[in-house]
Amino acid sequence: MRAKPIPMEEQCKLVLECRQSGLSDYHWCLEHDIKPGTFYNWVKRLRKAGTYTIPDPAGRDTYTAMPRQDILQVELKDPQTRISCWQ
Repeated sequence: MRAKPIPMEEQCKLVLECRQSGLSDYHWCLEHDIKPGTFYNWVKRLRKAGTYTIPDPAGRDTYTAMPRQDILQVELKDPQTRISCWQ
């Protein structure tokens, strides 16, 4: 069964609330029981309509990638010895 359609004004209100929350779009959607795909369709339609100004997602410009980890080769004296990397 399909959910009742949400008016464009309400969609805009929800998108703005999300973007001002400080959460990622995905996490905000999870907290508000909105499918992320539905949310992004609203953003696309609102921008296409040109009636509403939709801000970019919070935190996009502050994203930093995780540093790459070094790979080390370890030689074992006794090949039959097993070691664990996890403690």
